[in-house]
Amino acid sequence: MRKVILSLVLIAILFLPSVYASKGEEDFAYKSKGKRDPFMPLVTKEGRILPGARGETDTGDIHLEGIIWDENGKSLAIINGKLVKELDVVYGMEILVIKKKSVILQKEGKTIVVEVNKKGEGQNEDE
Repeated sequence: MRKVILSLVLIAILFLPSVYASKGEEDFAYKSKGKRDPFMPLVTKEGRILPGARGETDTGDIHLEGIIWDENGKSLAIINGKLVKELDVVYGMEILVIKKKSVILQKEGKTIVVEVNKKGEGQNEDE
């Protein structure tokens, strides 16, 4: 009788965690807040890179955190925590010009002006 009870207890101990774990997975929902879901694959089974896998982002997600200004034209900008220079490509956008208080980017022929500590809004340089 003790062996039967011990066997049942052992079986319960081994299988209960899996029952609770599977129930918890159904209730979990990742909130990406506009960013790529880190739990989703980056490539297909065939090896093709999925859209967004390279870290592309919408222009509204571009945040110019600061500029390291150089009068000789070797200025740097800090965009979303990345240090970049003119002609670099960040999030699928080419950095055309780094000014003292703004950066001019281009994506698919569209010019975007981002000012320090403001998010990109897809403004034209002429505006």
